[in-house]
Formats: sequence, C-alpha cells, structure tokens
Amino acid sequence: MSTPASTAELPPHNADIDRTAPQPDIHVEERRLTLHDFLKTSVKINGSDIHLQADSVPMIRVDGRARFLDVLPLTDELMTEYVEKVLQAQAEPKDKRDILIHKGSVDVAYSMGQGQPRFRTSIFHSREKYAIVMRRIVTKIPNFQDLNLPPQIEQMADFQRGIVLVSGTTGSGKSTSLAAVIGKINRSRAERIITVEDPIEFQHENAKSLVSQVEVGTDSESYEYALRAMMRQDPDVILIGEIRDSFSLTTALRAADTGHLVFTTVHATNAPMTIGRVSSLFISDQKELQQEQLAMNLNAVVCQRLAKRRDGKGRIPVNEIMMATPLVRKYILEGEFDKLKGCVGNRESGSQSFDQHLVELFNRQLIDISEAQRLASNVDALKLALRGISNSDTKLR
Repeated sequence: MSTPASTAELPPHNADIDRTAPQPDIHVEERRLTLHDFLKTSVKINGSDIHLQADSVPMIRVDGRARFLDVLPLTDELMTEYVEKVLQAQAEPKDKRDILIHKGSVDVAYSMGQGQPRFRTSIFHSREKYAIVMRRIVTKIPNFQDLNLPPQIEQMADFQRGIVLVSGTTGSGKSTSLAAVIGKINRSRAERIITVEDPIEFQHENAKSLVSQVEVGTDSESYEYALRAMMRQDPDVILIGEIRDSFSLTTALRAADTGHLVFTTVHATNAPMTIGRVSSLFISDQKELQQEQLAMNLNAVVCQRLAKRRDGKGRIPVNEIMMATPLVRKYILEGEFDKLKGCVGNRESGSQSFDQHLVELFNRQLIDISEAQRLASNVDALKLALRGISNSDTKLR
C-alpha cells in the first residue's frame, strides 16, 4: 500500500498558508499497515489525533489541522484487526467488547508498550463499520515557560483551598494547563494530591507531595465510585478530570467547602458561560446551598483556546481569566450570571478577556492578525484595539 510510517513527512509550515486550499497528503510507506505504523507516524510529526475508519483514508490532526495520509482507504478487515488489538490490551477485554457491542462505542486507554506513548482511544461504529479516534497522551509534565501561560495561572498553584474551574472546548489544552499547575504544587510543597481521570493523561511522580492518580476503568470501576472513595483518602489537593454531571459537581463543591483545593474542567466557551454551565447542574432542592458554595469557594475561572503561532511552529494558549473578586462572588450568590461579563476585563484584579490576551500576543508578534480575529469574542473591538483605539463603546471585555 505505501512508505514506512517512520519516513512520514509533513509539508513545511507556513504562517501565510491559504487555509482554504487543499492540503498536501502525508506520505506513509507502501505495505500492509499496522496500527502502530499510524501511531509512530503521529508521534514523529507531533500529531494530536489519529482518525481511522473503514472505507476511509486515515487522517492525523497536526497543530489543529486535519491532514490525510497518502494511503488507500482502510478495509473492514484491517479495522477489525486494529479494534481487536486495542481491546486485547485492556485489563478486561471481554467487558470492553461487550460495551462496544451493546452500547455502540467504548472509551479506553492504549499504550504502544512499556515506556511508550499512550493514547486516549474511542472505538465506535460509523454506518455499521468500525471507526477509531486516538488522542496522544503526552506524559511529560509541562512547565509554564514552555506553555507560555499567563503568570496568573501559575500563581493558582499557591492557593490553599477553594475551587478553580478550567474550561474550553475539546482539545483546547485544559488538561495540559492543569498538569502544569499540579506539577508546580508537587514540586513546591508537601501535600496529599489525588486525581481522578478518564484516562490519566500526565503521570506525576512524587516530589515534595504524595500523588495518587486514579484512572477510571483501570483503578476504579466508575467515575462516581472513584469520586466517592476519593473523599475517604485524606486529600489536600484534588483534581477531578471533568465535571460531568450533578454528582461530580456536588463532590467538587463539597470538597472545596470543607477546606480542600479543587481543580476541575468544564466544557464552556468563555468564563461567564462556565459559571452558567456549572449552575445548570445544581440539584434542584440544593440550588441555594450549591450557589452559595460556588460563590464562597470559587478562586478563579480560566477559559482556554489555542492559537496558531505566527511562525507556524505549533500553537499557543489564549486565556480568559475571571478571578473571584467580591463583585464576582456577589453576582454568583445572587444568580446574576449575565453581569459576570463585565468583570472579565478587570486587569487590576488579575482578570483578562480573550480579546485582551489576543492583543497582547499580537503585540509580542506571537500570532498574526488573522488568527487574532479568528479567535476574538468581539472582532470590531479587537480591530480598534490593535490600532490603539479604545473608548467606552469598544472597550475589550
């Protein structure tokens, strides 16, 4: 079929590339391709996601852009082989196979071998045929300098209690940013850190802290059971991989309310919407209590997007930050979530809007103007700000 995966090359990056033009294929060697051929290719070209589907040409996402491989479409036979390889690598392959058969999809973690890259894997059906999406889990704990995160996020490692909500879309780097925060706590002070993740993405080795990482499906039978058990394991710092439902929210709020430091993620597109999303999960007969718990224990909301670098070499985080000022707490306590938008641009408190950060990144020549406009919340205000113009009507928020 095509060139060993080990020789795969991407076309050179170009900051001025026409994003609407057809993209060149990624070349892979001509022969019967194994699952690991695709995984090795993805690692070599720094891909984030691998898409394999019966009757379709394989695709790898690099720096947020989908790129097809220069190979023939995958057959049903190959896809069945790949699915079996992933399932057989699980602790309970029969259980995972039953879930796939009866529910139509299953999520697992897959490793290329001891000490080799791991992948968060979703196996599902598309038009009654197999499809697989594999996201590479980067296990090296990132540092703040490499990530180019704002200093306010690094300072969140200094909190002793309360809750920090990190939001964004899938693939926006939420887990990476949180891994950097947990890594700093681990290196800087003696704490008992417990994480509940599905799957574990970054492996923390004990430094000054004692770290326990619970992987759902491997270390615990379910997310809910892991969260219940976590509170009996004497934690100081808690990472809940994702607020999925009312139970996980209730656990997070109760932990923060009893003096723990909690970090967690939420799917939302900006900081005010994050609070709205969380509030939609309040239990009806505990709404007032949970609203008070959130208002009194919130430290900050961080929302993240990823921008393409001006030089074409990777991506850089763009962060909206809403610190829990007295005014933010008041609006949450009173349920006036629509007023939170006005608090986001208050840089004196450590907060910042997406547009303010985009202007800063543009001025530092890290992103170009088209990328700034693509990610802006208010494009017109951004354009004026980039020209040095700002007034009450166009103030960046």
